[in-house]
Amino acid sequence: MYKLSIVIPVYGVEKYLPTCLDSVYSQATDECQIILVDDESPDRCGEMCEEYKARYPEHTTVIHQKNLGLGGARNTGMAAAQGEYLFFIDSDDYITEGTIDHLLSAIEKHSADIFVFPFRLVDEAGRYLGSYKDPFPTLTPLNAKENKSILTGIPSAWNKVCKRALYESLEMTFPSRVWYEDIRTTPKLISKAESVVYLDYEMYNYLQREGSIMSNARVERNIEIVEALEDLYAWFEKEGTLESFRNELEFLTIDHVFLSATVRVIRTAGCSHPLIKTFRSFTEEHCHSFKGGNNPYLRSGMPRSRRLIYNLLKNRLNFAVSLIYKIKK
Repeated sequence: MYKLSIVIPVYGVEKYLPTCLDSVYSQATDECQIILVDDESPDRCGEMCEEYKARYPEHTTVIHQKNLGLGGARNTGMAAAQGEYLFFIDSDDYITEGTIDHLLSAIEKHSADIFVFPFRLVDEAGRYLGSYKDPFPTLTPLNAKENKSILTGIPSAWNKVCKRALYESLEMTFPSRVWYEDIRTTPKLISKAESVVYLDYEMYNYLQREGSIMSNARVERNIEIVEALEDLYAWFEKEGTLESFRNELEFLTIDHVFLSATVRVIRTAGCSHPLIKTFRSFTEEHCHSFKGGNNPYLRSGMPRSRRLIYNLLKNRLNFAVSLIYKIKK
């Protein structure tokens, strides 16, 4: 059995795919299985996957499927995985040199259910724009029962490596054809993991594409962040842990619905779009702290610049938020 199955969903990234795949194949070992899922890509990506398989036939699987979206493509890769751990990489991103060696070493030493690592933000020229690291102790096994705050970390699937058995034990898959599939999945996995280890090596390079803020034509799909949080609340309630993780779920709601989604809509569709009111109503309904209660993460888990935006939005100063982001351009 492989130690690591690397699943790379591929769709419409002909320009970026070689950088992604070269970063993986240049450091893959016999302990790695590489699964390329061509999600009915409209460009040459499907052919390119076959070209890489021809160059690196050992341990490479290429799957061509009808389009199911990112979540569906990940599920296809997961179903074909034979590795003990799963590593999902988005095909317009790439991994840092030494990543696989670091991962295999960490797996050997800690055998955690989930490994989480920092990531770099890069532009299309490969220039470093910044980095992100969850604010939790590194190289120390943690779990959500004793360290509830780990549920408030970034919910991305691609900066984590997770035991395949954990997905299987929870019958966990990614929802297909939706936005925000990660936040519907990652907090559930973390809440059930017996050990989560945070690494200190920036393994992942997250591409900031030019003009990546969504177009006005797609702004309505931001409502799916509300649907994603509704899914989370329902799942935790079903598991009997909703009240135990109430503060953490409230923080995720404020951070991802009231803050991030509202800012995205303001930047693409203006200050008076009806979704802004929807996000506020959802937050008021689910977050006691929003209406005057106390959530410990609003100060400890939120950077000062983000708290500024939060306070402006809370006081309905949407125009000021719009102005801030115009100045930043």
